Amino acid sequence: MTNLVIESIGYVAILTGFFAITKKDMGKFRLWHLISSFFYIIYGAMLNSVPLVIAGIVFCIIHVYHLIKMYDSNKGPKLKT
Repeated sequence: MTNLVIESIGYVAILTGFFAITKKDMGKFRLWHLISSFFYIIYGAMLNSVPLVIAGIVFCIIHVYHLIKMYDSNKGPKLKT
């Protein structure tokens, strides 16, 4: 794979991470940071960088866990005020 493709994936990871931190809603932040982490996993794999892949996987697990927890807590009945 060419360096341009690999670097482009790295830049997409950075940009989605920067976009994630602009989100005030925690769910949107976690979703966008999850996407960023996924790109970091791909980028790290292309670079054969085990620490980058491990960090991306850990972030993905953390964000998926919290997104599921947020989804489950929002499934209950809503009180209308």
